[in-house]
Amino acid sequence: MSKINRFKYRMSKERLEMFSDGVMAIAITLLVLEIKIPSHEKVETAGGLYNYLTKIWPSYLGYAMSFLQIGIYWSNHHWLFSFITKTNHVFNMLNVLFLMAISFVPFTTAIFSDFILSHGHFNAAVTAYCTGLLMPVITVCLVVFYAGYKRRLMPATLKQSFLNEQYMKLAMGLLMAIASVALSFSYPVASIVIIAVTFLIYLIPPTPPEYEEGAIIQEQKHH
Repeated sequence: MSKINRFKYRMSKERLEMFSDGVMAIAITLLVLEIKIPSHEKVETAGGLYNYLTKIWPSYLGYAMSFLQIGIYWSNHHWLFSFITKTNHVFNMLNVLFLMAISFVPFTTAIFSDFILSHGHFNAAVTAYCTGLLMPVITVCLVVFYAGYKRRLMPATLKQSFLNEQYMKLAMGLLMAIASVALSFSYPVASIVIIAVTFLIYLIPPTPPEYEEGAIIQEQKHH
């Protein structure tokens, strides 16, 4: 009896990266739509166009903060895929959850921008924005921990010390995001400070992946 050659389906990480790029590009573009062009009536009510453009500074702030946030995630997502060598269905779905969280950011940004100057809704506006920051952190932790568990989707030669360092950074980011949400109910200004510090930390360029001595050449040969 002749052997039947079966087609072995292999998921492409490149296709996942391209899909992720597209979703993040759309999410980051939607942010500018929250800076609305005023009607003539609103301009007159504000006392002129200069005054109106000055008064909507919360929209500029929300736009800048969220654009930076998504940009950091985009950059680190590409860095992550420098040492994730393959993918599978579960990983794809976890990445979809991450992209769903990223796509939610324009909504929480709009809430933040529209209500940050309202004394009665200031806390809730900051809580909404901090929640929008927390959701991607949770999902990216799932993505990295799943891929790194027993080197499921990473090279076996990747140093454990390097991987542990990434786990610690993710844990720190998660704790800071949780703290920003928790404090936003009573101390919203403190939450904004935490967000700013988080951005500064993740603006630092990530370290290159570290492999066991002599393993980089070996890995290149396999690919």
